[in-house]
Amino acid sequence: MSTYDDLDHPDTSTLPTRQRRILAAIRDWVLEHGYSPSTREIGDAVGLRSSSSVSKHLADLEWKGFLRRGTTVSRPIDVRAFLRDSSARGPADEGVTVPLVGDIAAGTPITAEEHVDDVLTLPREFAGRGTVFALRVRGESMIDAGIHHGDVVVVRQQSEAHSGQIVAAMLDEEATVKVYRRRGGHVLLEPRNPAHEVIDGDEAVVLGTVVSVLRSV
Repeated sequence: MSTYDDLDHPDTSTLPTRQRRILAAIRDWVLEHGYSPSTREIGDAVGLRSSSSVSKHLADLEWKGFLRRGTTVSRPIDVRAFLRDSSARGPADEGVTVPLVGDIAAGTPITAEEHVDDVLTLPREFAGRGTVFALRVRGESMIDAGIHHGDVVVVRQQSEAHSGQIVAAMLDEEATVKVYRRRGGHVLLEPRNPAHEVIDGDEAVVLGTVVSVLRSV
């Protein structure tokens, strides 16, 4: 597992070492799995046995503006902490170009607009490897996973996903972002908001897995 020092970002220099490790653990987990680690998984990664200790650190980091948490799980680090000094990066540190190709629903699926609205330049930590694209989220069905209306999700293009990953998927020529779940030989697209219902995903086509979430404030 990499350390938060690998990011070499000056805004984290005053953080305690434990909190820097927690941020690194969250980042690495999200990049690998496409969704946030639980409090226990964060504790395992940084050597903290007490979930309450992890929660205290997360609350402190949220107060300092380094992450935003949902109501059930902690979500990725606020990407502003990594993008703030992007203008100071040298040629070797140039980011990844990611096309923003339209909107995707986090509620009722909406038609995906397959055209490039904008082009984003992101640090490699938030784009990962492979072919990636970005979609703007509409709706609130994923708020407990820290994905809100107006956020931009970065998606790694792939046609398959593991159960539990957050995916962008097409269903009846409409796109949505949900948790991909295999259960009893069937595919379900699960929201992360109790006000929304699970969608039958047997006919869904996976566009890719969500690797990061961007938010403007």
